[in-house]
Amino acid sequence: MLDVRRLRVLLAVAEHGGIAAAARALTFTPPAVSQHIAALERQVGMLLVDRSGRTARLTAAGHRLAGHARHVLAGLEAAEADLASLDGDLRGTLAVDTIATLGRTLLPATLTALRTTAPEVDLRIEEGEPEDSLPALTRGELDLVLAGEYGLTPQRPQARIDRIDLFTEPLLIAVAGDHPLQGPEVDLAHLRDERWIAPAAGSSCETMLRRSCALAGFEPHVVAHSGDFAVAAALAGAGHGVTLLPAIATSLRLGDAAGVRLLGVHQPGMHRTLYAAIRQGARRHPLVGCVLDTLTASADTLRPLLLRPR
Repeated sequence: MLDVRRLRVLLAVAEHGGIAAAARALTFTPPAVSQHIAALERQVGMLLVDRSGRTARLTAAGHRLAGHARHVLAGLEAAEADLASLDGDLRGTLAVDTIATLGRTLLPATLTALRTTAPEVDLRIEEGEPEDSLPALTRGELDLVLAGEYGLTPQRPQARIDRIDLFTEPLLIAVAGDHPLQGPEVDLAHLRDERWIAPAAGSSCETMLRRSCALAGFEPHVVAHSGDFAVAAALAGAGHGVTLLPAIATSLRLGDAAGVRLLGVHQPGMHRTLYAAIRQGARRHPLVGCVLDTLTASADTLRPLLLRPR
């Protein structure tokens, strides 16, 4: 019997065009991908990948088996969906990975609603970043990912993953309460001489900040990095610098608690799109469909809080 995990790896090689690209998509090492392919080759008794060139390519047999793998994995999704709704009741567990801000806002509201509409649906929740969670979704280790995409840092579309946008939120500048800068909005160029508390080094949020500042004609003077928006707000409130806060974070009264004032960014505008991601075809699964519908309804309730005047 062919191993489903190895079929996923073979399909990743087919869809991403080689072993190295498949390894990046799955967050495996290239040797680990090669080991899975070699084990599959021993199992079927023929070469599946041509390694003679600079880039490994599937052989004719490899392409044939990848086609079967695509149908097998789709069939497994369909089988799970069929069994989940066999008796008309929604029950079961979904593995969910979420970014922190959605885990503190949208996800609790969704869980509250699910207890009423689908009390036997349980979510196994982990916190992580899309760089790790989306490959895990592709590998079949997760059923649903809640993530965000910052402006000026578009993410490459993931093979066999469907993305459902929930809402787009502005990013705000947090300054100390006694900062001389007045709002309600500010041009980013007016902050060229400020000290910056930047997002986590290497994160897509930091990349967006640096690209936005470059568009405004300057390089930010970074005096601190923090991946925790509450920490960044506290440092800004203490006068250590200015920072960025997503609107959804400030819906928790984060700014008030840290003693900061919040300013909109007029030029260039900065935003983040928050979304849910599932494997292609998974929406037919009644549990996945139920959770997505509940997430969307919760997002519709939360959106006005993000866009109201501050």
